[in-house]
Amino acid sequence: MKRTVLITLIALALALAVCVSSNRFITCFVDHARHLRTDAIEAMDEGDVQRAEQTLVELAAHLKRSEPWLEVLCEHEDLHQIKEQIIDAQASIEFGIEDDFYQAIYRFGERLEHIADIENLRLSNLY
Repeated sequence: MKRTVLITLIALALALAVCVSSNRFITCFVDHARHLRTDAIEAMDEGDVQRAEQTLVELAAHLKRSEPWLEVLCEHEDLHQIKEQIIDAQASIEFGIEDDFYQAIYRFGERLEHIADIENLRLSNLY
């Protein structure tokens, strides 16, 4: 009986550790992506197209570095859509279409918030 209780507690502790570390990884990813997104918007507002483009490159690199773990932790469709929005924002800058940049970067932010909400650690996500 003691062995069963001990094994159950170890399994529970391991599951909790995995949940907490997954949540921490996604939170760190989303926070940094929010920061870069805000920097890109501010650069574009100031008319600094080159800095906005560089910030989008940093954002794409951040996504690329995090992608292996995000593929495990998040829905594939969500990741595909945020990649698509980054590409759309970069293309809009290259073509000089400022309105399309803002639409793409705001859709990116919307999808990023969706990932943060869906993957947030709560009881409904544990079943």
